[in-house]
Amino acid sequence: MIPTLPRFTKVLFVALVAATVSFLAAPIRAQEQTTDSLSVTAIPPRLGEDNTLKVKPGEKTQIKVRARNSSNQVITIRSSAVDFIVEEDGTTPVPLETQVANSNRWSLASWLTVVPSQQTLQPNESGFVSVVIDVPADALPGGHYAMIVHQPNTGGLDDTAGTGSGINQRVGPLLYVIVEGPINEAAFIRDFSFADFMEFGPVPFSFVIENESDVHIRPQMNIDIYNLFGKKIATIQPDTKNVFPYESRSFSGEWDQIWGTGPYTAKLTMSFGDHGAVVIARTSFWLLPVKLVIAIIALLGILIIAGMSIRRHIIHRKTDQSARIQELETQVRDLQG
Repeated sequence: MIPTLPRFTKVLFVALVAATVSFLAAPIRAQEQTTDSLSVTAIPPRLGEDNTLKVKPGEKTQIKVRARNSSNQVITIRSSAVDFIVEEDGTTPVPLETQVANSNRWSLASWLTVVPSQQTLQPNESGFVSVVIDVPADALPGGHYAMIVHQPNTGGLDDTAGTGSGINQRVGPLLYVIVEGPINEAAFIRDFSFADFMEFGPVPFSFVIENESDVHIRPQMNIDIYNLFGKKIATIQPDTKNVFPYESRSFSGEWDQIWGTGPYTAKLTMSFGDHGAVVIARTSFWLLPVKLVIAIIALLGILIIAGMSIRRHIIHRKTDQSARIQELETQVRDLQG
């Protein structure tokens, strides 16, 4: 019996490991099923992004949004309003806590009343949510921003730690509200550059837009490319993006030209705001296949040297023939004399 103990121990160890793995995997599978089954879609994803949602101080207005139950089960959705800021990437909205939002110059959530605050939706059913915007009489002119947050009501399963597991999924449209009045509009272009020198394209470029306005901007941009003689040879239209007040946002792209013939100048023209303000930036760069040019020059040099050598050889040969003929003529005259 003693020799069989090690084998029995190994079998027992493997069985315990398998049981432990199965035990740990079960909650994970359950969580995945819960995550997959709870899904809410916000319609539309944004409102007022194009500066169309304008209000006056003291005015009250109403808009409607929709929440869609994209799940395969009946769920209850809670709706509320929260202020938000964007992360450094300029795209990701981050909800603000109430105490932080109250000190935010761009706050909007405290002006909003969301009705209903809770509703039950069947699978693939959409429900309307009314949002009343009650603008204070002393509201500061400029942009004010909030999210209408839709969240499945999962009772005790809420993920209060904010781990993003999907059980506490929060989605909702972003509201861009502009309070009319004297609004400062100012923006700048920084670090506009193409790759300094390239032999072959495409040629990458990048720049940063700094928004120092009281409102978000959505700049329209053109990049004109000029050759050595000042002739415009190409125009690039970078995709526009929102730039929030007193924030910066990076832009990048490329000129898809493959071959170039020397130095180029690029002019970036940006227009923004209700008054059509224009900002211009310039830079220069080279697009020239240096190695290919050197190879062509070297080949031409070799051909020129070879041609000169052949010509010299032909001339030398003709000179030798003329001297030989003269020598023969002299010998003939001597014999005849």
